[in-house]
Amino acid sequence: MKKEMIRTGLWAGLALLLACGGCSKDEDGESGGAGNVKGVEVTVTPDRESILRNPFSGWVLYAGLGDGLADDYWEQYDRLECPSVPEGYVKVSDYASMLLIRIRWADANPERGVYIWDEGVNTKQAQRLRMLMEGAEERGLKLVFNFTADSRDFTYQMVPEYVREEIEAAGREVYWSKNGATDLWTPYPDDPAFQECYAEFMRAFAAKFDDPDITAFIGGFGIGLWGEYHSCIYSTGDDSPREAVFDWVTNLWNETFKNVPIAVQVHRWIGTKTQWAGDKYDPDSERLIQKAVDMGFSMQSAAFGMHTYFSNWEKSMLQKNRYLRPIASEGGWVRKHGIPAIQGDGYSDWGDVRRGEYEDAIGSRVNTMDFRYNSNITEGETWSWFNEAYEYVLKFIREGCYRLYPDRLTLPETLTNGSKATLAHRWVNLGYSYCPTNIPQYHDKYKVAFALLDPETKQPVKLYFDEQAQPCDWHKGFRTQYTFTFDVGTVAAGNYKWAVGIVDTSKQNAIGIRLAAKDRVTPDGWVELSDVRVE
Repeated sequence: MKKEMIRTGLWAGLALLLACGGCSKDEDGESGGAGNVKGVEVTVTPDRESILRNPFSGWVLYAGLGDGLADDYWEQYDRLECPSVPEGYVKVSDYASMLLIRIRWADANPERGVYIWDEGVNTKQAQRLRMLMEGAEERGLKLVFNFTADSRDFTYQMVPEYVREEIEAAGREVYWSKNGATDLWTPYPDDPAFQECYAEFMRAFAAKFDDPDITAFIGGFGIGLWGEYHSCIYSTGDDSPREAVFDWVTNLWNETFKNVPIAVQVHRWIGTKTQWAGDKYDPDSERLIQKAVDMGFSMQSAAFGMHTYFSNWEKSMLQKNRYLRPIASEGGWVRKHGIPAIQGDGYSDWGDVRRGEYEDAIGSRVNTMDFRYNSNITEGETWSWFNEAYEYVLKFIREGCYRLYPDRLTLPETLTNGSKATLAHRWVNLGYSYCPTNIPQYHDKYKVAFALLDPETKQPVKLYFDEQAQPCDWHKGFRTQYTFTFDVGTVAAGNYKWAVGIVDTSKQNAIGIRLAAKDRVTPDGWVELSDVRVE
């Protein structure tokens, strides 16, 4: 940062802002103005490289609790081959913000009222969960969870046995499927006993994990093939229970997860018995998904990079909500299936697939991308990203994730106790995704705050909150600017440092969103700006 000479701060453009406060937007350029604000003009140098690990933003590592998870999972990822860096290997968690754990209901809830996170439960799945959670905490990663409550296409029962006992005791049936020589059963999602047991499990899960200090977001209702809420089979034999089941599960999650974001799958046949039907789509899918979004659900899709399955319908659905709710992306193609699988989409190799996933993700303004796992490391998507598309790993960190900073401010040099003062500030988002401070699970807790810092301790002595400045409004390609008039209040006379940050008001106003500032950032995340004296 540099401090220029004192001047009136007449930023080029229209003087549209009133001294009592206001904001305006301009396109990415030097047009626009901040009104007649007098003081020291400060510019901030952006940080375009660092991993900021902000809420609902970044690369997501994948894992699960089944036998496909290697016991040395963390060791594998702490020294993953990467020819693009001088060391020849990377610590993957250094590039990520979150760890997604796929939860099979039967693993997490082996008996009614018994859960693998309970003290004293020591199943193999409980050991894996502890290993993953402890490793994530050590590496600074928040958790993400997806659920599976449908046994089809697996060789392992996905639903606890007690659920079938409850259903059959009520005189109803489950439906059976076969995978090879394995017979598996799945409850109908419209069955009352299933719904009662699943709701009980979800409420217990939320009691443990509806905590933003632990969990980044929750996704995957668990219903339907692979838990992706398509190819659903109902007890009626048709799709007539579809909307009632959709309303039941969305209301359950909305009432249960109050403090961490929850996501709905964006699928053109959501909740129906259909998995795919060419270019066709169910006309009610958009209405149902939008109903969930309007309730406060974020969005997710598992087909990025697949030109057939991630097409105009999916892109349109995401685009219409792109700044209303965050989007979690997952690539569709799986490397272990080999080159022939991708040739129909016009890809020549797996590096080209990664490019396609990245372009679909950026085009949809996604907040997260995925590092999926395979116990055979060189067959996995994570290995592919670092060995066949490393440049796109870095591009998403630099250009995809939201990166917020105030590029120019005008600040008073002197404050007088009991009087009013005015400052001006202008904000830039360097990333394609948006900062989702507007979702209901965040409870409007993130605030732009200007601090008077003690020059010795770097701790705030006084905070001033500009409520008009909303980070969710800062989109790539625009500079958003504000004039902020505030009551100075009572502050001990002396010399201080102006600083700015986005705080979490639920955490005693600690920094909640790290700013993309390159210089003069305190250990706590405040960005120092200029000197100020209080008289």
